[in-house]
Amino acid sequence: MRITQDLLHKFARETVKQRQRSEPDLHAAYLTGSVLSESPLLGGATDIDLVLVHKYQAPVDREILGLTSEISLDIFHKRQEDYNQPRHLRQDPWMGYPLTRMPILLYDTDHWLEFIQSSVRAEFHRTDNVLARVYRMMNAARESWFSLVQTPSVTHLDWLNRYLETLSLGANAISGLIGAPLTPRRFLSTFKQRVDTLGVPHLITGFFGLLGFSEEVRTFVPSWAEGFEVDFDHILESANPPMHLAECRRGYYQQGIRALILDETPDLAIWPLLRTWIDLHLAMPKPSPGTDIWEDCLSALNLTEDQTDQKTEALDAYLDTLEINIEAWSEAYGI
Repeated sequence: MRITQDLLHKFARETVKQRQRSEPDLHAAYLTGSVLSESPLLGGATDIDLVLVHKYQAPVDREILGLTSEISLDIFHKRQEDYNQPRHLRQDPWMGYPLTRMPILLYDTDHWLEFIQSSVRAEFHRTDNVLARVYRMMNAARESWFSLVQTPSVTHLDWLNRYLETLSLGANAISGLIGAPLTPRRFLSTFKQRVDTLGVPHLITGFFGLLGFSEEVRTFVPSWAEGFEVDFDHILESANPPMHLAECRRGYYQQGIRALILDETPDLAIWPLLRTWIDLHLAMPKPSPGTDIWEDCLSALNLTEDQTDQKTEALDAYLDTLEINIEAWSEAYGI
């Protein structure tokens, strides 16, 4: 089956029609994410990010459903009251950005969401709103770092998870000066483009340093990807995986990572590989069949337990650098 943007939009429209029949309080529905881009596929796989807004009560926060082995539906449920303050949405990077995109509406009772969208878009890119979104991320990154220092991790795996979350928040903060939050599979490619645009390319170098990635380990990435795939198969066979690691997401992650490696950009594959592999280890029974490769990966990246203090200190310095660059941008724009 040839996957086109028209086909993805058709799947989305059909899903909304079905939900109108099964969920009578459905008030609005709209698209977000890569399905709105010119190139939604990575490695021949993608997902359809769909937001359903309910008038009264959302049944769940999130659903992930498989359509084909290459396409999954990622459905987020919201309530009408979540949109009552358009001014606040202008300063919300997660909910605000999708409302600035056109065309996204699939269903809209009495043009309600159209009005909300117009209100959010009106001053979304005003400098004070940009900085409000950026500092929301930056403050969360700093709070996460303090937690990393003040609250010891129960396991090294827990530390890795919190470390990468802090690093992600910091990257999202600086890149938020010119765009929406970074997505998992294209995290590094988009981050690199944005820091280059901002004129601060050294920030991607620092990011790779904190990941422990260098030219010396570049050749190991394909074998790490194989270990990751073995562990993905293992969790599907031996455990009840978390929603985002369900069977229908296998192609989304594995084919995307393979595509980056085959495109001779294993440096861009390291984030989705490492981030998702940690999630697998957090959820799967121990030991896993890919444990030896996993441990070799951590050792090569200098992310072993004996390196945590050094990495935490370096992360602190990197967050300081991000803050300095954000302040410089703010001063340049007269804020």
